[in-house]
Amino acid sequence: MDFWFTRNGIDLMLRKPKVGDAEEILTFAKALFNSTDQVLTTSEEFTVTPEQEKQWIEDSLQNPDKLILVITNEEEIVGLLDFAPKTKRKNAHTGEFGVSVRYDFQGMGIGSMLIESLLKWAKANRHIEKVFLNVMATNLRAIELYKKLGFQEEGRHIRAIKQLNGDYVDLIQMYILTAPAADKI
Repeated sequence: MDFWFTRNGIDLMLRKPKVGDAEEILTFAKALFNSTDQVLTTSEEFTVTPEQEKQWIEDSLQNPDKLILVITNEEEIVGLLDFAPKTKRKNAHTGEFGVSVRYDFQGMGIGSMLIESLLKWAKANRHIEKVFLNVMATNLRAIELYKKLGFQEEGRHIRAIKQLNGDYVDLIQMYILTAPAADKI
């Protein structure tokens, strides 16, 4: 699945992670959590070990219904998407994803590339019929991107987030159907 492309004169690669990427993914995550309040996890709460990260990557690589994608710039991760299906039999046709792009690489189409790759993969996956995500109502750039890619608002969790400064934020659930139900039989 490796795919090279250039944005703003920078060579980037879209690919599935390798187990050896665990440390770099942890570094990426820590930097992300320190750079924005638009994610649920705070840097103090992020206690994932390299061994746990390696196991997460291995699990994804071995499960055809899970997906992790990274975008790298000379072996440095600048974007990440992870998708996991629901685990109960009655909702296993759905799955949730999260996507993040390092702040200094935002606005280059990296988020779009990650999500479009996920949707292409989901449409080819005979088990996945619906892809969804949760986004803070204050993350207007992300919401605009999701709508541009065809996602629709499905629901809203009022005051679901309480920022560290005490401000409350609604959490919006958005979805897209990747195939009509009849196509996945």
